[in-house]
Amino acid sequence: MQQKDMERFAFLYLCGQRDRDMLNGKERMTFQDFDRLVYITDVLGLDQMNIEICNRFFKQFKEQFEALGWFLEENCGEIKSGECEGDIRIHDKWFADFCDSAPEDEAREILINIFDVFHEKE
Repeated sequence: MQQKDMERFAFLYLCGQRDRDMLNGKERMTFQDFDRLVYITDVLGLDQMNIEICNRFFKQFKEQFEALGWFLEENCGEIKSGECEGDIRIHDKWFADFCDSAPEDEAREILINIFDVFHEKE
């Protein structure tokens, strides 16, 4: 089994039904869902799964990426620190929600431990 297959299997095991449905094409993914799943796979160190999600859904969100690029170009250096704190809060909420939707208690505990270690490194 290749690394990307192992990561996909692990991630699909850990995530909730809605995320599995989006990744399997049974439910529509929003840009926020895409951003959230990319963030979570990054925190979990699932690089191959992260790349798979990016490659698979990038075209679907091309307009949002272009708008984001334009926004960053126009506002570079003007973003207030409170906005960064808001990003941290939403990222924490995304991960907490991901942990809550894990199918088993053991999986939730593993995810919480990974997230705690991730925060210690920051």
